[in-house]
This record gives sequence, C-alpha cells and structure tokens, in this order.
Amino acid sequence: MRKWNTALVLLALLFMCSIQSASAQTTDVKYIDVSNHHWAKNEIMQLDEMKIITGNFDMQFHPETPLTRGQAAVSLSKIFGSKFVDQSFGFSDIAWGSDKARFALTAVENGWIQPSKRGVFGFNEPLTKTELWNSLITAFDMEKDFGKVLSTSWPSSSDRATVQNIPVYTFPQVEEFLQYGDSVVSRAYFSKALHRILVETNRIKQPKQFTLTAPEESVTYSESVPENHLGSVPFSTHPLYLRSKEAFEYIDFTQTNYDFSRDSTYRYAVGTDGAEVKLTVRQLPNEDVFVFSELNNPTDTPITVEVLQKEEDIARFNVFRYDRYPLMRENKDRTDADMTTYPTGLLRFIKTDGTVEERMIGQAYLSKPLSLRYDNGEQSISRELLEEQENFSYALAGKTLLSSYTLQANSGEIADHWYVDSDEPLFNSKDDIFKWMRETSQNHKKRNNWYTADGSYNKLADSTEPMPVTGQNYGRTLLMLKEDRALTLYHENKGRYFENLVYNAFVNLKNFKQDKAYWETEVTSTYLKHLYDIHAPFIDTRFNEQIALFYYNSGSEFGIPSANEPLRNYADLLVSQQQKGNINRVASDAYYIADYFPIKQKVTTHTSMNHALGGMNILLRSYQEFGDWRYLHTARTIQRAIVYQKDQWIRDNGDIWYKVSPEFHFEGDDYKHLTLEDLIESYQLWQQIDPIYLPTLKQLIISKATFLSNEKLGYTTKIKKGLKEIGLYEYLPDGDEFTDAL
Repeated sequence: MRKWNTALVLLALLFMCSIQSASAQTTDVKYIDVSNHHWAKNEIMQLDEMKIITGNFDMQFHPETPLTRGQAAVSLSKIFGSKFVDQSFGFSDIAWGSDKARFALTAVENGWIQPSKRGVFGFNEPLTKTELWNSLITAFDMEKDFGKVLSTSWPSSSDRATVQNIPVYTFPQVEEFLQYGDSVVSRAYFSKALHRILVETNRIKQPKQFTLTAPEESVTYSESVPENHLGSVPFSTHPLYLRSKEAFEYIDFTQTNYDFSRDSTYRYAVGTDGAEVKLTVRQLPNEDVFVFSELNNPTDTPITVEVLQKEEDIARFNVFRYDRYPLMRENKDRTDADMTTYPTGLLRFIKTDGTVEERMIGQAYLSKPLSLRYDNGEQSISRELLEEQENFSYALAGKTLLSSYTLQANSGEIADHWYVDSDEPLFNSKDDIFKWMRETSQNHKKRNNWYTADGSYNKLADSTEPMPVTGQNYGRTLLMLKEDRALTLYHENKGRYFENLVYNAFVNLKNFKQDKAYWETEVTSTYLKHLYDIHAPFIDTRFNEQIALFYYNSGSEFGIPSANEPLRNYADLLVSQQQKGNINRVASDAYYIADYFPIKQKVTTHTSMNHALGGMNILLRSYQEFGDWRYLHTARTIQRAIVYQKDQWIRDNGDIWYKVSPEFHFEGDDYKHLTLEDLIESYQLWQQIDPIYLPTLKQLIISKATFLSNEKLGYTTKIKKGLKEIGLYEYLPDGDEFTDAL
C-alpha cells in the first residue's frame, strides 16, 4: 500500500485543484469548535448542510472526538435511507421503536456495522479504523484498496499545523495509519473521508468551500466535553436545554393554572442519589415568561447543571449591566449586612427583522434550608445564604446565541436562578433602564433580587430564628412579595418589566397562602418569642392588611379574579377578634386589636400605632366597599381608643410611641414615616365617613410631622401628596424626599 502509482497521484492532485477552484462562500459559523481554520471545515459544513452528520444543539461538533458506531450508522442510513426492520429482536442498549433502533437495525441489516456483542449494538462505543474501513467498503461497494480514499482525505502537513491538543491521537503519516494499529477514528476524519467518497461516487456534484465567520464566546463560557449529558426541555416558545456531567432523567411535568397566569414545571433527576433540578416556566397574561431554575443537592458530591437557552436570527445583542452603578451598602459587616446585590443585567436582542427582545437576568443564589421545630409540631423556616454568584455566560455562532446559566450546589445545598423573557422591550427607553438600575443600587435592601418559583427571599432581621452562625438568614417576607414599588412605577410609565413583577407578585402571594384562610408569617420573631412566647406560624395584622390592599387597589386592573375578597376576608378576621379575646380594651366602647394572632398558641400581644391605624383603615375601606355595618362599628371602637389615649401616645419630643402593651405601657421608637402615612390615610377616610374624629387625627399628624421636621428626617412622596390633599401641607417635614417609608 505504500506504493502509489502516478495516475493515482495525478487524480488526487486534480481533485484537490477542483476543490480549490470551487467558489468560496461566506457562511455563518455553526459550531463554535469548527472555526474557519479547521482542517475539515469544508467537509463538515457541507455534510451538515446535507444533514448527514450534525453536531449538538449546544453549537458544538466535537470534531476531534472519537466517532461512535451509532453516529456512523446514522450517517450511512441518511445516505442510503432507513426503514423499520421487521425483526423479532432488538438491542439491549437501545430503546425499541426509537430512531436509534431504526438506524442500528438498518446498519446491521445492510451489513455495514455488526453488533459489538450478542444483543448489544454498542451505539455509543467508538468505531475503530478497521470497522470504519469495512463499513465503507460494504456500503459503497468499494475496492479493498482503501488507501485511494484515505490518501486524499488525510490531513496534509498544513492542515495538521492548524490542529492543536487533539485528544484522540497525534496524526501519523498516512502510510503508518494504514499499516499499524487499529486506532479509533475522529468525527473530523470521518467527515473528510465520507465527503471524499460521496464526491467520487457522484453523490456530491460540487464540493463547497466555506469562509466562516468567527464565533464569539464570553470570558466565562465553558465549552462542553463529549462526556457531558445533553437534553432538551419540552418548552416550545423559547428552546430550553440542560447540560451536565451527571446523567439526568425526566421525572414529571405539572401545570398550575392561576386563571391569569400559568406555571409549567419540569423536574429531572440528576445522578443516581436523589439530586433534582426543577425548571418552572411562568407564563404571564402578556405572554412574557419568568424562568425559575432550582438545583437541590442532598447527595454527598458537588453537582453542576447548566440551563441553556437558544435564540435564532440575532443581528446583534447588548448586555446592560447593573454593576455600572456602585452598590450603596450601608453596612459591610457580613454578619449583619444584606449580602445580596442586584440582578446581572438586561440582555437585549436585536433580531434580523429589526424587532427587539429583552431578558432581565438575575444572579444565582446558593443557600442551605433551615428549620426549627417546636414542641407543638409547628416550625420556623428560612434559608442561609451562602453565596450570590453571577452565572450568565454565552456563545454566539453566526446569528444563533446560546446563553448558559450555571447552577452549582455542594452537599445539602440549593442553587436558585431566575430570568424574565419578553418578545418586546421590557423598558420604554434606555433612560428608564438606567433609572431603575440606579434606584436598585441605592435601595437594594428594599428591592427583590433573589426570586424563586415560590416567592422572593430577603434578608431577615437579627431577631429571627433559626439563625445561622453567619447571620445570613433569608426568608419569604410578605411585605416584600407585594412589589409596591414596581406597581408605582408601572402606573407612572407602563413599563413592561414592572408589569411583569406585579403579575409575579400575585402568583407568589397565591402560592404562599395556598389553601389557608390568611397569610401566615413562617419565620419566628425572637422579639415576640421573648415577650409572649409565641413562634411561627402566626398572623401579622399589618402584613395581611397590606396584602388585602394590594389586591383591592390593583387586582382588578391586572385581571385577578375576586380581587376584593382578601379585603372582605381580612375585615371579617378583625371583627372576629373581640370574641376571640385578641384585644386590649381601653373602655367599654373602645379597644385595640392585638398586632399578632398565633395559630395554635393562646396569648394576647401588644398593639402598635401603625397596626391599629392600618386595621382601622381596612375596616373603613371595607365598609365603603361592602356596606357592612360591623366593619364601621369595629373601626369606631379602635378610633375611640385612640381618642381616649391620644395624649399618652404623644411623646415629649413630639414623636409617637411605637406601641402600647397589654398592661397599657406606652413604649418603643416609632417608624420614621410609616405611621404618618397611616394617620393621613385615616384622616382622609374619616373625612368621608364621619368628621367627628378629625381633630384628634390632626393633632397626631401635626405632632409627628413636626418631630420629623425638627430632626430633618424628611418625608415620603406619599406624605407629601397626602398633606396637600388634607390641607396640612404647611407641616411638610424638612429633609429629603424618599420613595419608600422608613
């Protein structure tokens, strides 16, 4: 075989010249590992066009990895055709009736490839040189002198200079390959040899040359290795995929319909010891989607899973990053500070048709679940935040963008990630994007960053349990689930992102409540535990009041079914507390409702001014909405208690005491702005229903506002608007204006 006659050499030269003379065409690169300089790029690209051999959906061809028996069977079947062979047997390594079974049986039936052993095809086993030789000779009815094909398809010295770090073998001379050993065959060489045969047998009329555009990868993008497991998630709107070194297997699919929104949840087992990845696609009424991913790892070994999403027809894209604005963190002590920051940024796609799509990408959050069970069977639950990680990377091949979101979890850890996808711009302008990013950097503790399919997690107060040694205790706080700021901004500019956050808030609130009558706080406050020996779960009157108002004020606008029912339900709960004994009575016709109602324990807690006002305001709104006299009666009893004790509520410095205990001790530092907002709202409601109580409320408003002014503590936008509406604008406190009450 080492002797090559002159005719053969001339034929080979003529063939190579014909290839060089073929007109080159500029083509978008399809695989990030088959560049314009790859020695087999022309053959790979043309066979890929013919769908004879293709790469993976993660835009990699793996040209230098071993060709498998299954891959050869697929390619030959696509050339010569395949059909289901009526056999009474199959192969133990291939599912009967699958495409793999069809290709394998076709290869065996035609004598191209023999089973690796009895009953086993060996679909994923490497194909040796000898096996490939025999397969091609049989399939194409070729002469035994395989060197005629090999000599013209073997990489030249110039080709080999472009190939580096090939893991299969170092290229020998062609004669050495033919004579020695039984090496495995790379996918690139197979493509080169097969293409040559198809040209010689006139199945390819005109060999093509390709000039490929350059692929682009982010610095942190990691190309896959052949051993990685790949799988697609059956979500049609935007193709989603999973990639991992661990094998994964589909468990189940569930769908939850919220009337206005729908969750599609896909679960996969990762490895063999109980790890699980869960993808929740939340489709909103405007067709935008939240994608939540969670990796739960109860095993003893670290696990990594990538969630991939592919976008086609991308003309260009930009990433607007949040970290262009430095984080304004007041406390840098890791034990006390909120160590979350802000999302990664906004990914903007400009499509080839000129349309714009956007994706808000969050960070990944690594945590450990915490729980503390009490003697009565109840428990307090939270998470210890271990790390916030940026997990976004990408690869661009031509006009196809593959984005990767990596989840990494060690033993006993949970990794969470989220993003919001829209086929429309999420913001009205770049200015709106940057304003929101700047605001988030300045108020990151009051903006949700760690979203999950079950709700957002936020830093908990130091007075909560269980408390990890690190102090990084996070939980689902009901007031933060409401997205008040997003609602305000949506009303100001109708931004799509803010609309999505509000829709998501309604889903989270519904999931949190489940089938319970009210929203129960799920984390124990050690402050309340030490005072009254109560623990989670319990009903916080202020939280339930705020949620009821959130539904009442905006539910109908967002198409939420029965949006006023939480208002009625909570008003009924307040009315029932006198009979249950959860009150602090001031006189026969006056009492305060306690701030907290334990679910199982029997104890009466204090009443804070802001809770008393908030509950009373709910009752007055409910009276206006439903006309139920019980609501007005209960509101009067609360207001009379405030009237009887107004002078005791006012401190020497003009501020309002925070609370009154069951023993009627007035104590505690009040909120800076929140109580003044409540007093103004109470004034507005009684002004409409019964002005008799306005003098008391005016006295309290002036006292609180004067204190804020003396201390230069400023005011909120809501206070500014409210004082103007009730004719007390002259008492607007000195200081800065805030968007959120302190």
